[in-house]
Amino acid sequence: MEPILSKEEIADLLTAIKSGIIDVDAIDDKGPGYGIPKIAKDVDLFSLYSRDDSSGEMRIPNLDIILDVFARNFGTTLTNTLQRTFQVDREEISTTDFQSALAGLNNKGAIGIYSTDPLKYGCLFHFDNLLAFTLLEMMLGASPVNDLLALDRVLTPIELNVLKSTMTGICHDLKKAMSTIVEISPALIKAENNFRLVNIVDAETEVLVTSFHIRAGSEQAGSLRMIIPYLTLEPMREKFKEIVSVTHASYTWGSVFASEAMEMPFQVTARSGTLDLTIREIVNLQVGDIIDLGYDPDRPLDIQVEDKTKFLAQPGERNGKKAFHVIRSLTNSRGEIHGQQ
Repeated sequence: MEPILSKEEIADLLTAIKSGIIDVDAIDDKGPGYGIPKIAKDVDLFSLYSRDDSSGEMRIPNLDIILDVFARNFGTTLTNTLQRTFQVDREEISTTDFQSALAGLNNKGAIGIYSTDPLKYGCLFHFDNLLAFTLLEMMLGASPVNDLLALDRVLTPIELNVLKSTMTGICHDLKKAMSTIVEISPALIKAENNFRLVNIVDAETEVLVTSFHIRAGSEQAGSLRMIIPYLTLEPMREKFKEIVSVTHASYTWGSVFASEAMEMPFQVTARSGTLDLTIREIVNLQVGDIIDLGYDPDRPLDIQVEDKTKFLAQPGERNGKKAFHVIRSLTNSRGEIHGQQ
């Protein structure tokens, strides 16, 4: 049975024939529709890059920005704690169900179970074998020249207790990263090496899974995986949308430096004049000597910021203390500044 065109397709076809886009004389008998070009449609070039439905970045907009902040913070925490240079790189965010996410961990390594009050359900952080044993060796004083090894065995309860200090450090980094969205108080509830005992949501519940690759110096130090239920973040979805774009955020450091520079202390000096003396004249100074500064009392004082003259001021007294009244700015192209104290 030959295909039937819709009203819209018939209208487009007639329009194309009348405008000359389709040459009816050039169509042969090779079958229905053969040689008939497709009707062109407008394409938004900025929409060509799109992720599929399995991407967590589509489910929670700008979540990648928050997790990038967490990755930088966690890398800094590891560097400061273990006195080795760590770099943490985030990978793509994916979605799956909770049971499949746990199965992908192969029951190896260690899992930290976290609460995220006031958010529901909490989250998990998985340390794979390489990362877990790397951190253990460093915390127990292994030499930096030793090769990083992932032992093929289950972590012991003692080793889990040693890892808890690093797992607890994640709480501060996660709280800091999420502060632009919501104030949370993450807490490590339990460290577990038996993944069958881990259960924060139903097996079919949708979760967002993010992997972080970790390097110690130039060596691969393992992977950290974050598993968080979609329902934990869904109530803040609109707040995630309001986060500034990456392009705008790239200028954040400039405003930080400008803000911090405004708080820097500087030495301000009110100078009435200068005097050149030889070493002999300075050595011969006696109590009671009068030194002529060559200063005109009717002339304003020079106000110096560090070693640069920036203002002129009139000396005086206020509340029983010496003071000066700024009467002119030497760096303001708009003219004099009056009334500043």
